[in-house]
Amino acid sequence: MSIEELSKKLYLCYSKELCYPKVRDNWNDNNRYFGMCAITSLIVNDYFGGKIGKIYVNGISHYFNLINNNIIDLTAKQFENEINYNDYEIINRNIIMTEDTKKRYNMLKSKLEELK
Repeated sequence: MSIEELSKKLYLCYSKELCYPKVRDNWNDNNRYFGMCAITSLIVNDYFGGKIGKIYVNGISHYFNLINNNIIDLTAKQFENEINYNDYEIINRNIIMTEDTKKRYNMLKSKLEELK
């Protein structure tokens, strides 16, 4: 599967229940990417390897992927402005895997498997 194919399938899977709980009330179908960065970056990492980066956008932590020194950010569209990736840090996926994130990640993974 290509990154583009994965991106399209993930978009179909996104739902309010998968959104990061602290911002879930702001999720809607007009911005399906909202609150999905952590679980999306984990899924992309599963499929394509590389590293996971963390940056702050408007004071909010945001996760994305680095694959072959290229920034891959499948949820960047949740933000109105362009993201400046100059000040990111590499994050170990185990740090992202809080109890809640692990639950949402597994739900997203299951939904994705159903689309195959």
